[in-house]
Amino acid sequence: MVVEKVTTTLVPVASTFNATLAAKETVEVRSRISGYITERLFTEGAPVKSGDILYKLDDRDLTATLGTAKANTLKAKTTWENDETTAKRFIPLAEKGAVSVQDRDDAVTKAAESLARYEAAKAQEERAAVDLSYATIASPITGFSTRSLVDVGGYVQNGSVLLTTIYRTDPIRAEFSITDREFAQIRSIVKEHGGDPRGASFRLEMGDQHTPYPHTGVLEMTDPVVDSKTNTIGVRAEFPNPEQLLRPGLFVNVIASLGERERLTVPDMAVFDQGSGKAVYVVDEKNSLVLTPVETGALVGEARIITKGLSAGQQVVTQGLVTARPGMTVAVVSGQNPGKGGSEAPEQPAGQAGGQ
Repeated sequence: MVVEKVTTTLVPVASTFNATLAAKETVEVRSRISGYITERLFTEGAPVKSGDILYKLDDRDLTATLGTAKANTLKAKTTWENDETTAKRFIPLAEKGAVSVQDRDDAVTKAAESLARYEAAKAQEERAAVDLSYATIASPITGFSTRSLVDVGGYVQNGSVLLTTIYRTDPIRAEFSITDREFAQIRSIVKEHGGDPRGASFRLEMGDQHTPYPHTGVLEMTDPVVDSKTNTIGVRAEFPNPEQLLRPGLFVNVIASLGERERLTVPDMAVFDQGSGKAVYVVDEKNSLVLTPVETGALVGEARIITKGLSAGQQVVTQGLVTARPGMTVAVVSGQNPGKGGSEAPEQPAGQAGGQ
């Protein structure tokens, strides 16, 4: 029979979490002024860029108001300039006694009042210009629009009516909760990378089939407080989403890499099901077979993690299991542990999805 030793292997450790996807940014589009919508310039559900015009409101009254404000500003400026000239002329004349001090003071006061009226007129003009600019409603961010909630011709009240919502989905966030122990592991990994959150990597699986997502995520933030009801900490990971495969509201699995750990492994072919659980045949010092129940973990390449039942250095049967019986004395031939150099899959800690 062929036997191989139980060995220790450095295994990637990972935890899987149920997560909900959320947009990087979500902006509700509302009008800053009241009026009737005259145009809608975007396609519902389509991508929009920051600055793209979404709606136009009837701006005829606002244009007229701005024109009046400009005329008032010009009139006030002319009056102020005239009063300012008069005041400057009266000051030297009062020093020579050509005009009274009272006339000089009246001229100076009148110029100051004219300046105040001019400044007020300019402020009114600026306010009218801002109101007119609000008649054109642009997208504040780049993202995807939802449906329009007000049709052309509809009347909107300033600030109270939702027109549409823009979602920025590249990158996209995955929000989930972790235990304080897992948080400590993630924090340790970040510390090892000089405090850079990108040192903690995350993978994502989509749908019931656990389809792997092609892009790796990074840690965006962790909540500063622990939820006392669940004893967990809220976490957000950020994933690139250039192909728009992910949409806000989807439920996904997020796999967090939590470093590496030494684990006992045996060739997977050595493990068999004995009905009540998994077992292996161990060859003792007398070359006799001992049926040994074991508890197993994830598959690492062609090796199986053993979480309970064996110790490093023991020999287990890998070939000849069909004829093996407890107590049988055998001649053994050593084989090579196929787990070495094989492709590795992350270990799932006890209690997490994905364990064997």
